[in-house]
Amino acid sequence: MLTAVAFVIIIVTVIIAVIIGIYGRHYFKLSTQINGVDCSFLTIDSARKKLEKSVNSTEIKLKFADGKEYTCLGAYFDIELTNKNALKDALNSQNSDTETGQNITLNNLYSVNEEKVKKYLSSLSVFNTENMKAPQNAYLKYNSKGYMEIQPEVYGNEINLDTACNYMIDALKRGETVIDFTTIMNITPKILESDSKLKEEQESINTALKTKVEYKLKSGETYTLNADIIKDWVVQDKDGYYSLDLDNNIPKFVEKLKEKAEYLLTSTEFNATGIGKIKVPFGRKTYATINTDEEIKRLKEQIVTGKSYNVEPIYNALPNYKDINTYVEVDLSRQRVWLYVNGKCILNTACVTGNVSKGYGTPSGIYYLTYKTTDTYLEGYNSDGSKYKSPVKYWMPFNGGIGFHDATWRGSFGGNIYMTNGSHGCVNLPISSAKTLYQNINSSMPIILYNS
Repeated sequence: MLTAVAFVIIIVTVIIAVIIGIYGRHYFKLSTQINGVDCSFLTIDSARKKLEKSVNSTEIKLKFADGKEYTCLGAYFDIELTNKNALKDALNSQNSDTETGQNITLNNLYSVNEEKVKKYLSSLSVFNTENMKAPQNAYLKYNSKGYMEIQPEVYGNEINLDTACNYMIDALKRGETVIDFTTIMNITPKILESDSKLKEEQESINTALKTKVEYKLKSGETYTLNADIIKDWVVQDKDGYYSLDLDNNIPKFVEKLKEKAEYLLTSTEFNATGIGKIKVPFGRKTYATINTDEEIKRLKEQIVTGKSYNVEPIYNALPNYKDINTYVEVDLSRQRVWLYVNGKCILNTACVTGNVSKGYGTPSGIYYLTYKTTDTYLEGYNSDGSKYKSPVKYWMPFNGGIGFHDATWRGSFGGNIYMTNGSHGCVNLPISSAKTLYQNINSSMPIILYNS
């Protein structure tokens, strides 16, 4: 049987438990902290009043960039604790197994006068646009020696009034008394002086600026790529980083080089039949041109070295008529025509060229077939102004109105006929020779005329 003492202890314990249970439904427990305010043994209504009084009597501290701080009493903003349900929920959530309360943080607990928040913030100098500055990235700038230096970043203090009002209202509703606006300010630049990418770009650009490429041209002049030109190739992207726009600028430079490096070819070597090497003039203007693709490739390789180069432009292969094996050869002095196909001579014939005495001499040079046709008429004017019209079976022009054709009205070919009784500039051939030539000649076959 229970002793009287034990019975009393049980009764007391039950009574205490009942009291605690009843008490816990109406009061916050010992050591209950709500948003940093001690609400021990307070009812919901008492806690509301204490929390409201506390936030209104507390000094609100506002922090901005550049170490600027402002303070004012919470009461200025007419703060009221309107969310009683949040307190009720906190009370109901108390742990019945413990005698003490806990630290509780409640959001959106208060209401504030939003117009007063905006009015107060508007009065602060930090919101004067004249006092604001945007952050500035670290950037590259040419120094007195013509190389890139990194200029340090500048920190900003920009802040949007509407954003700041909403930010402060939310903070006051949570009961915060220290509001740090730096988290919503535009302060820190995206690119700092210590940025590794910016340092790499500086080094890369400065290396290119040290590069010098001097071209020696056939005219004796020089054309130079150096820092004065390369500095204009530096571009900055929308994010503030730098690069050398080589893909656009090197081709432009090479195009200008091409204009200056191009030169007129006057003659070329040719292995004349029965004679050997001779110089043959180009019939039409023929130029030596640079190989733009190879020149662009070489420049892209050179510009990253930071070295100096003295070079000649890379030219396209010059026309080679010394080693050809398919061509038409006309010796105006010997009055003969040869046709070679794959190194084999398939035509060797006498001819009659332009009448030298009347100023119709056939010009020497290298030409190509314009077209060919059969059964046509050649028309023109004689030196005395009379008109002629001659029928030909085979017509192969290669230099304006000058070409190969049969001349059935001639009884002989070769020798010195051309000196006084030559053509109007064409190369006259026996009809059988004209036929052979017509059947084998094409527009890719060079026609080489020379005076031996």
